[in-house]
Amino acid sequence: MKSVITSRPVVFSLMASAILGFSVLAFCQSQEQQPSGSGPKPDAGETVLVPKKTPPTPAPKPEEKKPERINPKEIFTLSTTTNLVNVDVLVLDSNGNPIPKLGKVNFRLYDDGVPQAISNFAPAEAPMTVCLLIEFSNKWWGFLYVALRDAYEFVRVIEPKDWVAVVSFDMQQQILQDFTQNRHEVTEALDRMRIPGFSEINLYDALSFTLDRMKDIQGRKAIVLVATGCDTFSKLTYDQILKIVRNSDAVIYPVSILEFIAVRYGDNIPCGPGTGGFGMSTNVPMARNALSTLAKYSGGTAYFPRFEGELPSIYEQIAEQLRLQYSLGFIPTNPSKDGKFHKLKVDVVDPQGNPLRIVDQKGKSVKYRVVAREGYYAPKS
Repeated sequence: MKSVITSRPVVFSLMASAILGFSVLAFCQSQEQQPSGSGPKPDAGETVLVPKKTPPTPAPKPEEKKPERINPKEIFTLSTTTNLVNVDVLVLDSNGNPIPKLGKVNFRLYDDGVPQAISNFAPAEAPMTVCLLIEFSNKWWGFLYVALRDAYEFVRVIEPKDWVAVVSFDMQQQILQDFTQNRHEVTEALDRMRIPGFSEINLYDALSFTLDRMKDIQGRKAIVLVATGCDTFSKLTYDQILKIVRNSDAVIYPVSILEFIAVRYGDNIPCGPGTGGFGMSTNVPMARNALSTLAKYSGGTAYFPRFEGELPSIYEQIAEQLRLQYSLGFIPTNPSKDGKFHKLKVDVVDPQGNPLRIVDQKGKSVKYRVVAREGYYAPKS
């Protein structure tokens, strides 16, 4: 019993040595049979040193810079000027025909008597932007229809590059056609004016509404106003609409239909009660004066046809004048924003600064007149 017990450690030791030998042999054979990888392998016996990881070196702290002292005189500043004033100018002969082929050198512009440098100049022959503003009241509809019927003549002179809108008014204004270059759309808008519903004539409110919608339109623009000149229940007074017209750069061309009535019934025809600055009643002379003043303040021309046969030539002359206007722009030398009215004056001169002499084909002097708006209101700070 004692010898058996003492021999067990030896047996176990021999068995462990055998197992270890077989394991080493199998491991070596598996290493020899293992395929090599795709990448290059170090040679047998090569010693590979793995570098020790070292903590990153902290970046040096930037030196604190002292704030620079700025010289205000060396600072670059950018400023913009927005008080450009545009003035559309017409030079007409005694027959109302525009005189072409004038240049920037032929114009002198004065702001409250002070000469101004013309910074912007657009010559004649430019597309027109026109709003047909038509009174659509049943008070004098029979006579208004005559003028409206001939308004189609104005559509006939529209060119492809022109923009035209149609707005009617009685108690309120209605946009029948916004600005378009399609002549057929303008004609369709006029076709819809057939049966008026009210006798009220709110001329001043409608004119203010139209001017406000056109204020952001660039370039030359105009309103052809087909109306009696009467006003019944506008919220604006006559003085208020005149101020609005003076402050606008749109030209107004009134075409009166009240003259048709005056020829047949005389001047003592009341327009009806009104709050537009004329008191309780407006008659033909007052309405005529209102249209003339609106045209004068805007730089346009008022027409008072007495017979239907005059209308086609009137519309043709308006279209011709709109296309042959001269557009002047200047920045006032007086930069104060006082909100006051500044009076404008435009002279036509030769290159030497003398009054321009214009002759016809026969060498005879041609009488002419300069048409432009009377002034503008400066912005108020």
